[in-house]
Amino acid sequence: AIENRERVVVYGDYDADGICATAILSLYLASRGVEVYSHIPNRVDDGYGLNFDSIDKIIDNCLPDLIITCDCGISAHKEVEYVQDLGVDIIVTDHHEVSSIVPKCPVVNPHQTDCAYPFKNLCGAGVTLKLIQAISDDICDEYLEIAAIATIADLVPLLDENRIIVKTGLDRLSLNRNLGIKSLLINQNLVGKVSSADIAYKIAPRINAAGRMGDAYRAFILLTSNDPVTVNSIINEINEDNNRRKELCDKLYNEALLQLSKRDFSSERCIVLTHPDWEKGITGIVAARLAGEFKRISVILVKSGDSYKGTARSVDGINLYDMLSSVEDILCEYGGHSQAAGFSILEQNIPEFKRRMNEYLKNYDDHYFLPSIEYDLDMDASMIDKNLFESLDMIEPTGNGNTKPLIRVEATNLQYMPFRNNSQHYSVQIPDTNFSIFAFNFASSVQFLSGDNNKSLVLELQTSNASDGVKGILRGISSEEFCINDERARANFLKYLSLKSSAQPIFDQYDANDKLAFVELVGQNIYGTLIVCGCRSTYEKWSSHIDLPSVVLREQITPSYKNNYTRLIVSPDWDVLLLSSYNKIIFLDSPPNNNLISYLNKRTSAKIYLPKENNFNEFVSHINTSRECFIGYYKLISRNTHSANSIFSYYKNLKHSADFAINLPQFVACLVVFIDLGIIQVEKERFSINVVNNVKVNLTDSDIYNSLVNYGSIKRKV
Repeated sequence: AIENRERVVVYGDYDADGICATAILSLYLASRGVEVYSHIPNRVDDGYGLNFDSIDKIIDNCLPDLIITCDCGISAHKEVEYVQDLGVDIIVTDHHEVSSIVPKCPVVNPHQTDCAYPFKNLCGAGVTLKLIQAISDDICDEYLEIAAIATIADLVPLLDENRIIVKTGLDRLSLNRNLGIKSLLINQNLVGKVSSADIAYKIAPRINAAGRMGDAYRAFILLTSNDPVTVNSIINEINEDNNRRKELCDKLYNEALLQLSKRDFSSERCIVLTHPDWEKGITGIVAARLAGEFKRISVILVKSGDSYKGTARSVDGINLYDMLSSVEDILCEYGGHSQAAGFSILEQNIPEFKRRMNEYLKNYDDHYFLPSIEYDLDMDASMIDKNLFESLDMIEPTGNGNTKPLIRVEATNLQYMPFRNNSQHYSVQIPDTNFSIFAFNFASSVQFLSGDNNKSLVLELQTSNASDGVKGILRGISSEEFCINDERARANFLKYLSLKSSAQPIFDQYDANDKLAFVELVGQNIYGTLIVCGCRSTYEKWSSHIDLPSVVLREQITPSYKNNYTRLIVSPDWDVLLLSSYNKIIFLDSPPNNNLISYLNKRTSAKIYLPKENNFNEFVSHINTSRECFIGYYKLISRNTHSANSIFSYYKNLKHSADFAINLPQFVACLVVFIDLGIIQVEKERFSINVVNNVKVNLTDSDIYNSLVNYGSIKRKV
């Protein structure tokens, strides 16, 4: 085609890899004097890969002699045959898994069974780069920057040849010969040495955003144009697209959680969510987020014409392409990799698809679906310094398949506090060390930082510049000993005295003395059973009986995972649990009252089990119900109406200003009584207290106060 000056169309894909591959091949062919046209499909209008409508338009408008695909085409044998029937040559270059039917044309794909190329994990742009090398007998270094971006963006393993492509490509970024890349780096304040993480978090998402939120062809122009005005205009557009993409991702993710919150998915290892109107461009991002959060294969299906388009993401160790191959008889089409794939399916086949996918996954052991983190080496925290970081920095570029080294250290008595501007993030310090640890989005897991028990921390090391020193990013934490803050647990358990309900509670009872029956009640499923207790002594009493393979997590107050793992949770914050996803809730301690059970009945269809013997008086035995005590707390609270992140941080500040000894369970008991009497109002969004003036009441006007007195009298009689 080059020698004959034929007219060539390069047919790409709308993601960063496909766009980069198309740019590389188009730039090369143009440099060889070829009349080249480039086609990037529109995600919404055209869909993925070769399709008949796009082929017709290309042939009508361009009259090509040859079509070359980039990052697509391996599963399009019918479309390839159609192109050939129209008298046009076609070459397929792709890197996706090869199905049983291979297009009958020249195919460049290292995954073919008869391909002897020694490295199989190139991305689409990598395959294009190798094609150009083969026909030009040149290393094609002018395209390495683009190939490096694509290799990082497509999450292929950064090993072997991919590592060389990325390393040399990143090194060449300093030359800034590609105007679009140069301008985008400047726009993102990436000067000097650029890392693979910089590309992954700042550059690749913006190239992808062009196709996710609009016309992907803009990103192709960005990579191939020499006009500064055009380039800067496109950068402004895709920055806006990226911001909209983030907002839409959060919206779609929350809607997905809402769907999950309305159903019991305890028997599902594959989450399948369907919505006719979700934005197709971001379903992959949301599916990946769900797969990470729920540690299950996640599939999102969106209406597209007469069928539904599916986007799927897997978990480590489970080949998604093989899974889809097992149900190919009910799919219209499919393709992809072991960890990410796409397909289309008729609506009437979706229930059968869901059933068979979950049936397929029954063959896998539970450990594939459990929370875990792998680390690379154990080290004493005192050994972490700048020299160590510089040594580990030699492993760059890091990414998929060659991740940043993770170090496990052991520590006790951690010091930690939330960021001033964002309480979701925490700063952590190991005693007698000189480096800081950042725990991002750790608010739900901060419970594991507390206590004087020995902890294992998994850290990723980072540094910004020479003056900053080394920082650790907390990637995981565990402890063999479950440490319970008993004061907080008891106080939080008492908090639910404030619930009101007129509904009749629905529950069953079990014999707390029959431990074998209890084990059978918990069952063997790693999903769907919630075990609840209210204090440390109860946990210690039952600890040997809940040491079961099915009990995945031990937590207090706040769940550290949204997933409906079978877990023991001490004194849970009921408002943040996905209660509908549980089918059993087993109380080890009697709840504060039946109003809590009625509240749970409204939020979940789970069967609720209570011990036959009511032991709640254990939680109020130390509550002082004297009028003098309640007046003292009322006066103290009235003087402190400041806001705080939570009831616990409010209490911490309150304790510092108290002129008498106070304790947290007593404070909560007084607070719920004051709320019941209407003399205090609480804002929950950011915890604050408003005192209602000019209200005259008696303590005995509160049913909660009377119940506390009654429980106390029961204890005294005993």
